[in-house]
Amino acid sequence: MVRSRSRVGAWTRIETTTAPAASSSRMPSAYARSAHGSHTRTATWSCTWLRYVAVLAFVLLATPSLAAEPTGSALSAPLSGTNVDPTPVPESNGELGELLGRIAENNEEDSSEESASDSDDNEGSIGIVGAFNGVSSFSPGSNGAALGLDSNSMSLLSLTENSATLLAAASASGQVTAACTIYDSGSFKKVFMGGSISMLNTTTVGYVFGVDASGNIDSMLGGVNGPVNALYCDNETQLVYVGGNFTSTVNGLTSNVATMRSTSTGSLAIYEATGGAWRPFSFRGLNGPVFDFAKVSKNVYAVGAFTSTVDNATHTALNEQPMDLSACTITGGNNAEIQGFSDPHNIICTQNADSAGNTWLMRDKLPGYYRIDFPFKATPSLLRLMNTLYEGRGTKAIRLEAAPNNQALTMSYLDPETHVEMFCTQSCPLPQDYNWHEFRFVDNADVLANITGIIVNIVDWYGMGGGFNKIELYQRDASVHAIDEYNASPCSSQAIRPSSQVSGNWKPTTAASYHGSYLTFSVNSNDIASAEAQSATVTLVPFVPESGFYQVYMSIPGCQNTNTCLQRTSAKVTWLMNGKRSVVTTVAQHNLNDEEIPVLSGYMPASSMNFSSAIYVQLANEGDVDPQATSVEVVVDSFRLERITSYTDLNGVIELYEDLNSDLQVNGPLYAPLKEGLPASSAVYAATHGTFNDTNPEDTLFLGGQFLDTDKNYYSIACYRDEKITALANAGVWGDVRALTFIGSSLYAGGSFNGTADFSLALNNVGEYNTTDQRWYPLVGGTNGVVNGVVPYAPFGSRAVAFTGDFTVVNGDDGTSPVEIGVNGLAMWDTLAGGWTNTPYLEGKPSLVYSDARSDDHDSVAFAAGNFNAAAALKANGAVLLTPSENIQAINMMGFDLQPSDSGSFVVNSGLWYAKNNGTTPMLVVGGQFRTLDGGINIAKLDDGKWKRLVTDINGEVLTINNAANLLFVGGVANVTDTSDQKAFKGLKVLDMDRDRVFETPSLKSSEGDLVGVRVNKVAIRADTSMVVVGGNFTLAGGMLSCPYICTLDINEAQWSPLGSNTLIDQVTDLLFVRDRLIVAGTFKNGTEPTKYLREFDFGLNAWADIDGADKLPGPVTVLTAASDGQETTDGFYITGVSMKDASPYFYKYDGSTVTAPKFTIGSQSTINGILEVPRSRIPDSVLGTGNSSSSLTRRDSEPVIPDNYVLAVSGDLYLPSGLRASNAFFYNDKWAPFLSTIQDNGSPGYISSVFFEIPPTNVYQRHRLSVALVIIIAIAIALGITFLIVLVGLVYIYLRNRREAAATASAASAALAATTAGTTKVPLGATATMLGTGAAAAAATAAGTRNLQSDGFRGTAGARETWGNVNAVTGEPVSFDNIAPSTGRLNSGTPVGLAGLAAAGRKAAVSSDTYVQQDMDKKANYDDTNESLDSIFKSAAAEAEAEAESEARERATSTGSMGSDPGAVGAYAMPTPRHYTSQQHDARDRSESPDHSRTSMYRTDSTNPFEQRMALRESQGAFPPAGPFADGDDGVGHIPMPSPRHMHSEHAAAAALASASGAAAAGLGAMAAKDARRRSESASTRNTDADYSASQSPSSRPSGESSVGGSSAHLPIRDSLKQYPVFYAKFTFSSRETGELGFRAGERVFVIDQSDEIWWMGIVDHGSDQPLEQGVFPATYVSSEPPKSNDWSELM
Repeated sequence: MVRSRSRVGAWTRIETTTAPAASSSRMPSAYARSAHGSHTRTATWSCTWLRYVAVLAFVLLATPSLAAEPTGSALSAPLSGTNVDPTPVPESNGELGELLGRIAENNEEDSSEESASDSDDNEGSIGIVGAFNGVSSFSPGSNGAALGLDSNSMSLLSLTENSATLLAAASASGQVTAACTIYDSGSFKKVFMGGSISMLNTTTVGYVFGVDASGNIDSMLGGVNGPVNALYCDNETQLVYVGGNFTSTVNGLTSNVATMRSTSTGSLAIYEATGGAWRPFSFRGLNGPVFDFAKVSKNVYAVGAFTSTVDNATHTALNEQPMDLSACTITGGNNAEIQGFSDPHNIICTQNADSAGNTWLMRDKLPGYYRIDFPFKATPSLLRLMNTLYEGRGTKAIRLEAAPNNQALTMSYLDPETHVEMFCTQSCPLPQDYNWHEFRFVDNADVLANITGIIVNIVDWYGMGGGFNKIELYQRDASVHAIDEYNASPCSSQAIRPSSQVSGNWKPTTAASYHGSYLTFSVNSNDIASAEAQSATVTLVPFVPESGFYQVYMSIPGCQNTNTCLQRTSAKVTWLMNGKRSVVTTVAQHNLNDEEIPVLSGYMPASSMNFSSAIYVQLANEGDVDPQATSVEVVVDSFRLERITSYTDLNGVIELYEDLNSDLQVNGPLYAPLKEGLPASSAVYAATHGTFNDTNPEDTLFLGGQFLDTDKNYYSIACYRDEKITALANAGVWGDVRALTFIGSSLYAGGSFNGTADFSLALNNVGEYNTTDQRWYPLVGGTNGVVNGVVPYAPFGSRAVAFTGDFTVVNGDDGTSPVEIGVNGLAMWDTLAGGWTNTPYLEGKPSLVYSDARSDDHDSVAFAAGNFNAAAALKANGAVLLTPSENIQAINMMGFDLQPSDSGSFVVNSGLWYAKNNGTTPMLVVGGQFRTLDGGINIAKLDDGKWKRLVTDINGEVLTINNAANLLFVGGVANVTDTSDQKAFKGLKVLDMDRDRVFETPSLKSSEGDLVGVRVNKVAIRADTSMVVVGGNFTLAGGMLSCPYICTLDINEAQWSPLGSNTLIDQVTDLLFVRDRLIVAGTFKNGTEPTKYLREFDFGLNAWADIDGADKLPGPVTVLTAASDGQETTDGFYITGVSMKDASPYFYKYDGSTVTAPKFTIGSQSTINGILEVPRSRIPDSVLGTGNSSSSLTRRDSEPVIPDNYVLAVSGDLYLPSGLRASNAFFYNDKWAPFLSTIQDNGSPGYISSVFFEIPPTNVYQRHRLSVALVIIIAIAIALGITFLIVLVGLVYIYLRNRREAAATASAASAALAATTAGTTKVPLGATATMLGTGAAAAAATAAGTRNLQSDGFRGTAGARETWGNVNAVTGEPVSFDNIAPSTGRLNSGTPVGLAGLAAAGRKAAVSSDTYVQQDMDKKANYDDTNESLDSIFKSAAAEAEAEAESEARERATSTGSMGSDPGAVGAYAMPTPRHYTSQQHDARDRSESPDHSRTSMYRTDSTNPFEQRMALRESQGAFPPAGPFADGDDGVGHIPMPSPRHMHSEHAAAAALASASGAAAAGLGAMAAKDARRRSESASTRNTDADYSASQSPSSRPSGESSVGGSSAHLPIRDSLKQYPVFYAKFTFSSRETGELGFRAGERVFVIDQSDEIWWMGIVDHGSDQPLEQGVFPATYVSSEPPKSNDWSELM
């Protein structure tokens, strides 16, 4: 087969052409022909009788049609609404480049031009097969597409529709279980992942990290200190929400002890993706793990197993409330005597370096202390110290004690090297540097609340003594004092400081027993309601460091301190909490002792320049007043704000506002529980956003987990809408819900549940809830284990949902029954098709598969993590599709993949879309080493998305597949252990796809005559013939025929024939048709000539020929591919092979004149299975890059090898110069662009064996054979029809005979009476006896004639041409051409029909009547209608009887006693002379009687052509040697298309018998009977002649002297009819070997009557007038239309 390409648009379409050829395989002349546009050429039998018999059979039997044209299975692939019309092609290797061009072309073609058979979803798809389990395309800049991985480590992958990229690898100690993606202006920016992982590549990570598109890792400042369960990326705010089982960020824990508690996140944290910093919450997290996030409207919901926030005083920052040390009493122990260094106040609020007046030192070599006594009650939380380095001095260790009781206090600090919090009591180290060092007060609040000061003891020092450069002290809680001097430190850097203002006559008060001073307001008891008293106010503004919920405590000095208990009354305290709320309370101050009482609690926003909370204290107007008191007073000391827990009723859900730093927090917190929450102790594992398509389509929050509310009747799943929890249909599910996602109008749930909560529907761990009809739907049979993750899978489009978890089986349905599909923790659901579908290829159980639910706004990217051996974009066991949009797509349904063979081998070597003709739907067929789920071995078909067994198993590896019409040729490696095993694969099997059976052909064998090691590498179809060419390592065909390494098979005759005489010494590896030549790749060796690896067979010359330059090839050729000039296929082709020197691949091109070597570089380890030119414009810029408009691939002499603007596509297993390894790559501008990569399940790279697409099926000649059932029915119909005709003719004959006998008897009686009355002499008694004996003689003549008739053999077949004899009216036997001898096939006189004897026997005693005969002969001989109606037959018989009676009456009236008195008249009757051409005797008689009719030699002696003169002389010397049969024999060879004359030998014999038996009277009767029989026979012969020929034989066209009696066609010399046929001259002598063949000598003329076959023609040879004509088939290459030259005469003699 030659692949030629006609230009279509910008790409080329592969078509099939052929060239004429000669072969030793034989084909009958009536071979398959095709109507225009048909694929399979079928035989056209134009036999009129067959049409009539067929009609008669169907009328008689009323038989319906039994045959129907088979159709192939339609190809279907999941997840492709427009994806899978893979386009079929005969098996070929490595045509990916052209296929991509075909794809691009199909994208531009008008869809209206598509035929009905090509209207499937998979139009334009490309089939790719090989040894792989996963396939990807290279992404730009990536180092690989299909990945081999280390299963001992955790791999992080990015997945697109076509590619897989390794982002990072982690240690095996942890897993990634959560992910989310951040996009920047719609483009991928970074993916964040979390789990239990601690090491990524060489980077230490804290359970969460980020990776950008380049693989750079963001450690997120160390991450968090515990496992991460959930991540959510808010692309609007560029924030990453992190949830899990941790307590703090690592950065917060390692920065300093002052903030390490405040950064505690309690399972929840927020990371700023842009700034790269952790953002603190206004609360400190949650008291339980967070499992998921969902965003509804503008707010994010965190769900988990928690009940409250973590934001009490324990988690407050310690460095936010500085104490004013300048107001405290400061003393130093063992102060230094160095001037300027002895004052302990030097280190308070100092800004200068270590110098005099800025540093405090101790005496040399002595311990000391630094003491701070508070002027007010305080709770210290943090001590900050900066060491001195003055003259090498410094403090090495300290010990803190509480004043006044000198109790040792426990402190903690952060180790400067390990960043781990350390605790100390007796000795706390202080590094010798100029950095702040912090010590946190660890003791409980009760201890710290009762101290009045602290003592810092210096227990060790550097140099001569200790000292400090700076000191700061902080208290835990926010506080504000009525005396403003006590508020904050004058050296504090805070922008907002606590403050107080006094309005009215408030006076400071100091009590001896009270630690500190406060304000007192006194007024007469009668003036309490006065304006002056009511306007006296102390305004206190605390510094609130962060928004949150606070408990406000008021410090009230005891009245006993000042002896004013009688005057004490109540204070009115007003709290302006936030911009919308203020609270007023009355506080009684009658306490005897000092107290701190809670007065207010609630939400308070953080202090800002715009708003700060304030506390107002006034004299209460209606306070309790002692009746004896003449005056009243109220006191104000200070207020303390202690942070408290915000919410304690979250029950698994908390709502987080979008902007956590918004000014909205002035009015309230930016986090809150649900307005109507879940029941207590609820654990929520999953949340997602969706909508209900009903009258209220507002956003809805779906929640799933472990919870129930029997009152509201919901279990484990519910929705939150309209600020209420609402149950779903069927009360939810029975079990735990662990994952949710919402797609379209459906909610998909996964978990550990077995059905709906009302037990009405089984779900098995997965289910779909449709919000439109509000019903649950099962996902077929669900899974056999827990589902932990459900996400939309964007790379496969909006209709794919990925499920991950601890399951190994998904329960599917193949349309007829449930099917268990084996998986490894990953399954994909097609929401549109409603079934499980194929997944990305992950060889190992994934811990995570994630894809952004907002993929419609971003790139379709997914991420996966787990311990994998291999990974690719798509799972595809050995076969995959490349769609018109250049996406990779699975061929089969999930769970119906091709499986490794029983030996563990797996490879698909070849594939094609089988199509019998253009009108049938293609069916994908593949072959290799594999098995199917239904037991198929090594060959399979795709049926409704499932790989299934095809006709029969092939127990050897399949290497090549091709089809011719309904025959599928499967070639490969023979596997025969038992030669008697009919099912064993013998290297080639031909499958009859129509009948679903094996088409038997003789076996191909090795030189030893056995089947061991037989291998068929290639099967090629020669278009428009019945020839199939097979190449391999065999040497014999059928066990006897020598066919070394290449053989041809005739599909009609199932016969092998060698392809000429070749010099092959080793196997044929590939075949390619180029115009009229077959290019053969193999090892050729001719004597001492150099070994050649490439030759061609020219069918036009029927000979092998060398290819110029082929001797340059360095080794065996493996692949041949057609080449073009950019417009159409040329005589050139590409050559790929393996060098004998180093086994490296090479690439050459034959340009139509010679073989050239282009500049081509590839790794020596590469295996090239295909190479092809592709239009540059059809390759995406993402693959080749921009700016490359043409190819520069040239020969080594700088001439271009491929057309301009084309590139080369190479497939196989390629080691590219860049170090990449690919299965397919493009070569252009001296650069490689990798495109496809494949991988096997063990992690090793795969390879592509074959790339194929759909083209119109190759036209072949195929003889249509009727089915056995139909043949039987037709035979029965023929038998019934013949029986009916025999009975009918018999009845007609009896009727006519009776009428004539009655007429004859009446005439004889009348004649006798007339003779008597006229006195005529009566017939003597002896004469009467003689006449009575006529019956016996007639009977004998009848018997003789009948025997002759029965011996007249008929050798017709169903394959004969139109010219047929009629059925004999008496014997029922067909009448054939009498001039063809049944035994030799030569022309002879034949045997006449026995009608003469029958006529003589029927008449018995009839008067000889020339008038009767003449009337019979005067009837028109030629009948146009061979099917006379019964009515016409009876009318004709009646007319003949009347004419006979009238003739006899006239004879009696004109003569008397003619029968008895003139016996010589009877004997003088002249029998007509027959015309025939087989006997010299008859020819001579013909010439003597009718000289004008004699036939002269076909070669004229008077010719001016010397050759013809010579042949005439040779003809006169004697008969030619015998040749093959001429008649229509058992071999089905047709007759010469001309009528044959009827001969009367048997009629003469019958007449002679009558004459000898009865004398003159009997002779007269016999003559009349002979005349009557001859007339009937000639009339029948005339009717047998077809209308066209009869019409051409008009009386004017007959030779002179030839009578029209009996029809002119009976007397036309047969040699005259040969002039209408073309004359050819024999080039060589051909001796016939089989029946049906025509033998001749070199130089003889051959009249060719059928040239419809290219190999075998049919013709006639005339050896001379004295020899019979011969007809038969002969090789077309043995004759020529030109006569031999004169110098060839001697050879011809």
